[in-house]
Amino acid sequence: MAKWRSYLCLILLYASHFNAIDGMKALRNLNQQHFINILQSGQTSLIYFRRTTNPSIRLFLQQLEKSSESLDEYGITVAQVNCATEKVPKYCENEDVLMKAYLFRGNVMLRSFATDTLFDVDAIVANVLFVLLFNEIKYVSSLVDLHDIENYMKGRGDVIFTFVRAIGVPEHRAIMETAFVYGAKYQFVLTTEQSVLEGMDLEDPDKLSARLWFCHCKMATDRSQPCKRSYFEQPLTTVNIHYYLKVLEAPLVMEVTVGPEKVSTVHVQLKMPIVFLFTQRETYEHDRITADSVAWQLLGRAGVVLVPRTQLQPNVPADVTVGYRPAGGDSSINYLVITSVEEIVDLVKGEVKNVSTREQDDEEESEDIDIIGIQDDEVAEAIYRDRGRELNLDLVPALTDSSFPTSLAATPHVVVLFYTAWDLVSMAFLQSYAEVSTRLADMTNLVLTRVNCGDWPDVCSKENVTMFPAIKLYIQGENPLLYTGMLGTQSLLKFIMLSRVTKPVLLTSTEDFEAYLRGELHSDLKPQWDISVVGLFSPDIKEVNDAFIEAANSLRGTVVMGLYAQKDATYLSQKFGVTLPALVFVRHEESRIEGIHLEKSSTEDIVSAVKTAMLEKFPEVTVENLPSYFHPLKPLLILFIDNDDTKTLKAKEELAEFTRLRSVQVYTTCWIDLRNTHVGEEILQVYLNYLPQLPVLVLVQINPGSQVFAFPEGQLISREGVLPWLKKVQTGQEDPSNLLQVKEWKPPQTTYDFLAIMDIVRPGFAKQRTPNSVKREDTFKEKEDENEQMSESNDEEDHREPFAESERVYLHGTTLKPPDKEKKVQHELHNEL
Repeated sequence: MAKWRSYLCLILLYASHFNAIDGMKALRNLNQQHFINILQSGQTSLIYFRRTTNPSIRLFLQQLEKSSESLDEYGITVAQVNCATEKVPKYCENEDVLMKAYLFRGNVMLRSFATDTLFDVDAIVANVLFVLLFNEIKYVSSLVDLHDIENYMKGRGDVIFTFVRAIGVPEHRAIMETAFVYGAKYQFVLTTEQSVLEGMDLEDPDKLSARLWFCHCKMATDRSQPCKRSYFEQPLTTVNIHYYLKVLEAPLVMEVTVGPEKVSTVHVQLKMPIVFLFTQRETYEHDRITADSVAWQLLGRAGVVLVPRTQLQPNVPADVTVGYRPAGGDSSINYLVITSVEEIVDLVKGEVKNVSTREQDDEEESEDIDIIGIQDDEVAEAIYRDRGRELNLDLVPALTDSSFPTSLAATPHVVVLFYTAWDLVSMAFLQSYAEVSTRLADMTNLVLTRVNCGDWPDVCSKENVTMFPAIKLYIQGENPLLYTGMLGTQSLLKFIMLSRVTKPVLLTSTEDFEAYLRGELHSDLKPQWDISVVGLFSPDIKEVNDAFIEAANSLRGTVVMGLYAQKDATYLSQKFGVTLPALVFVRHEESRIEGIHLEKSSTEDIVSAVKTAMLEKFPEVTVENLPSYFHPLKPLLILFIDNDDTKTLKAKEELAEFTRLRSVQVYTTCWIDLRNTHVGEEILQVYLNYLPQLPVLVLVQINPGSQVFAFPEGQLISREGVLPWLKKVQTGQEDPSNLLQVKEWKPPQTTYDFLAIMDIVRPGFAKQRTPNSVKREDTFKEKEDENEQMSESNDEEDHREPFAESERVYLHGTTLKPPDKEKKVQHELHNEL
């Protein structure tokens, strides 16, 4: 019977946490007759009565739909009634029907929940189970209350005491699911009061979000003897708690008559460390006391096994006192000479601490691979390694649904970062965002803010945020601007500063025109304003002027554009040697004015011409600017360098002159300095399959099965040598050095096989699960007789007296009360579900 009960516990635990395997169930719609049938059936149900579906209710319904699969595992039906078509008396007539969901047991309404308290799946499952388990979980508001419960349970059973900061959080759900399975075996005690933790010997209780203690009261037969408490140090998840309870159910010290290599315990199955203490007949009593002391201090961290010294292999030295099998399931055993209990405890605690912090130690990076493996994502790895780093977000206020519109109305320019705490790119970008806020802290008409879309999904939905992170600049009286650049400090800073300039800058005189080209009209933007672009148009061609204004709007934040459409535009065009309509631009570093004629004057053509004009003729390619130069899909002519010797400088000068030739403008000619762009070495290795002596010139065709050509080694990279080589490549006289393979991009690691992981704990369990709920029901029906026998047995074995109703302390901040008819009813195995 105990064996079947253990299996049932496992099924319930895993079914609730891995229900995604079966896919999400659609939320069931009930008509009035179906609703009556559910009430008459006596089953438990969570019903929402709706009339309309506004954005906030739609988000609630999505979470309710997701929770239906989890609650179905506990025999709870989740459904909705459309009050627009089904006039259910009492409920559909209620004006507050949109703001509540109702929990029924049969035709008795147990509790109504405000929809804003059911904000996600965890909150829904936690709140529903808490109501159903109300008679089994004691709530305490002081340490004295906990002591009273412990005194009552001495000699009767053990107590599981937990602290959570709020009702409905994931940790609260984990406690409720555990109590649902183990409620008949342990007395669960819950608190949300921070003051209760002050007497629990914690270093900094203010930083705790949730914690669990196992109080060993059953072994305390003397009323004056306090209950020993074991502190659970792992995150509070259902699976972690189940593993912990499984360890506690094992013997405190296991005594064997075989060698350490043949020992198999629950700790081995869970890949926990094991300490072997060696004993002999003369010292058995003393060794047993030592083993008990070690086991209590390592409870939940490692197993302790007492092994007769006669079972050791002959090659084990005679002075060895302790055997140690590290965590991870490795069968190898380290034999040590340890003379004190403290050294044994420090050995195990040191390894557990090392496992959790070793990835932060650069000196032991090679050992990290064995402990935490290689991260699938470099961003995820960076976030993980910097997880202890605190960001200063004092200059980046967090907005809510109420403060968001207020902030937009109060400040002319508001930058908003839309992000979620679970998105690793968002968390990585927060550092750059905070740096930008520091640089712009002195600006009075600009503020940087943030919205956590996990907390305020309605705000993000209304602002049409469909990806994370998303940055928008809100300017009063204008449509918001979406930032699409690199997620870095400099790129975002440039976007914000340039976006504040009027679009486009209207120039009315030749003096303004020339001052604008010199960058004198907006001298405060010089660090970000690296190029000036002016549209030079005849005033009588309105269509071209309108197209240029639209182009300036689409490029806002990328470049500042000026518009000159005066009568003397023809004079200026002759001065710069271009024909109207034209673009005139100057790169401030070069101070050389250039002009191009716009053969086509649509908005798209102007945008394309401006982007092309912004590209340098012979740029240094970096990770940040590569997309801009790669986008035209021209063949890449790349010079790889790693120093500034005479040969390298000469090659750069020759290629810079080389780019002025019209015949070579079909190539994107650039250079990569491996000292600045370290990934360039890997790129070169891929291109040529080896690392040549630098500098080296490489031509890469941008097409499927791209060919790579290398300029002959030993030849001087000059204009006279490169031109003939390129002609040979074009005519097919030059053989490629390499062919780039068409490669599918995949994660560096294979995906986790969660079913296989589940099978490690319970062989064959995961393989038996199918999406067919009927098969799942059949699985439980096969155990129906056994469950009934267990229920009868538990009723006989459980002699715990229910607490008097006057002793009931309700949860802080809730109005939860049990139905009058249910107050004295104990539902140990939840057969009513």
